[in-house]
Amino acid sequence: MGLRKMLAAFAVLAAVSVSGPGLAHEAHDPPAAVSVAAAPMSDGHGSDMAGMPAMSVGMDHGGMSADAAPRTMSQRLVRWLGAMHPAAVHFPIALFLVAAVLEIAALTLRRPVLTQGTRVIIALAAISAIGAVVLGWFAMGLPGNDDVTHTYHRWLGTSIAGLGLATWWAKEHWIRRPGRGRELIYIGLLSVTAAAILVNALLGGMLTHGVRHLMF
Repeated sequence: MGLRKMLAAFAVLAAVSVSGPGLAHEAHDPPAAVSVAAAPMSDGHGSDMAGMPAMSVGMDHGGMSADAAPRTMSQRLVRWLGAMHPAAVHFPIALFLVAAVLEIAALTLRRPVLTQGTRVIIALAAISAIGAVVLGWFAMGLPGNDDVTHTYHRWLGTSIAGLGLATWWAKEHWIRRPGRGRELIYIGLLSVTAAAILVNALLGGMLTHGVRHLMF
C-alpha cells in the first residue's frame, strides 16, 4: 500500500509540473495580445486613440522609426543633434517671453529701468533661437511627409528665428537712435514674436505629448 501511495503522489506531482508552465503561459498571453492589438490604435502623429503619447513617434518630433534606424556616422550624428531640440528650444522661449514681460511692465508702470537688461536678453534669445531651429530641422528631417501639425510647427518655428533677428535689430536701432517710431516697431516685432512662440510651443506640446495633453 505504501508503494502505491508513493507512485500516486509522484504521478500527481508530474502532472502539476507539466501543466503549471502551460497555465502560467496562458495567464500571461492575454496582456501580450492586448499590447499587440493596441499598437495599431496609434494615429501616427504622436498620440493613440485615447490621447496618450506614442513614445516611438511623438518624443522625437517625427524622427526616424525603429525600422529606419541610423546606420552611418552622419545619420547617427543628425539624430543625436535632433534629440536635443526639445531641451534647447526652452532657452529662447523663456528669454523672449521674459523680455516681453519686462517691456510691458516698463510701459505699464512707467519705469524704464526695467528694460535695462532686455538688450542682452533679446540678443541671447535671437541667437539661441537660430540654434533651436537648426536642431529642430535635424529632428524632423527634410519636409515632404509632414502632417499638418508638423508642417505648421516646422515653418512657424523657422519664422520665429527670423522674427527674433528682426526684433534684435529693432531693439539695437531704437537704442542707438531713440524715437517713438522705432520704439513702436520694436514693441510690435517683440509682441508678434512672443505670440508666435506661444502658438508654436502649443504645437510642439501636441507633437510631444499628444493632441489632448492640455485637456482639463
